[in-house]
Amino acid sequence: MALVDYSSSGSESEPDTQPVKRRKAVDGSSRSVDGDSAAGASSMPPLPDTFHDLYASTVRQSVVDDPSLHQGRKRHIPHVVGNWPSHVYTEWHPSTEQHGLLTTLIADIEEHVSSNTKLFNFLTSDLGSPLPLHISLSRPLSLTTSAKDEFLDKITESFNSSGIAPFAVKPQSLAWFRSPDSDRTFLILRVASGPDTKPLNPELTSLLLRSNSVAAQFGLPSLYARSPDEPVGGAFHVSIGWTFHLPGDELSLKTLQLFKQPKFDDIRKWEISVLGVKVKIGNVVNHIALKAGRSGAPKSTSFLKS
Repeated sequence: MALVDYSSSGSESEPDTQPVKRRKAVDGSSRSVDGDSAAGASSMPPLPDTFHDLYASTVRQSVVDDPSLHQGRKRHIPHVVGNWPSHVYTEWHPSTEQHGLLTTLIADIEEHVSSNTKLFNFLTSDLGSPLPLHISLSRPLSLTTSAKDEFLDKITESFNSSGIAPFAVKPQSLAWFRSPDSDRTFLILRVASGPDTKPLNPELTSLLLRSNSVAAQFGLPSLYARSPDEPVGGAFHVSIGWTFHLPGDELSLKTLQLFKQPKFDDIRKWEISVLGVKVKIGNVVNHIALKAGRSGAPKSTSFLKS
């Protein structure tokens, strides 16, 4: 399985991630979720996106870039005082069961990683709390103070006029790729809004084009910038882990084989709802809800149930 060569989905503001812990048992029993607890958690109504936005900020540990505070990671765009690190994306909060299965998947993969390779995940914070995952709709951006409000106004107006109704995507496959934007290799779940949709991911593609268009107005780089005739629908993904090492062909093949095991079949049945777009500027997250009933939208292929 070849490595993917498109840009990273990891934003400059991503929280610190946890290294995967090696298991003592191989039957997965130590990671099982108590049935009563899982049932109780799943019976609770989901929190609105705006609630999550209130607690999306991370604590600043230094006023200068210091890779030692972030598992050795380096910013692709160095921080400049007075500029605002920004990112456009959709957010997914896996359920308790989904989080548990993704944790099992990464732990299984970690067993096949060499002992000198540290695999980190995006699933859990330093405090052990589940983290949201995302699908990127922009590169890591850096906005000046004078431009940030205008950028938010323009991108909000563009998304509000898109005519794209809420939709859903499903995980399709698992892959490794080396990001040209950083020195890391990411473990990703590719997503699609429908197995037979041509071209792939029309809704995400439309949102991406709008995000890139606004970014270009401010002289900022585009995500998945390719020739106009080259489709980008297959590039959308959710990053679930990363490493500084470059996995070889043997590990890439083993990763794909693990993902195809029956115990992970449910992952390909998941529906990841896209109800809106997040625009994070500094530590402030703005939620732009998708609304139906406007003109100019691509025909939506949705898994969402009424």
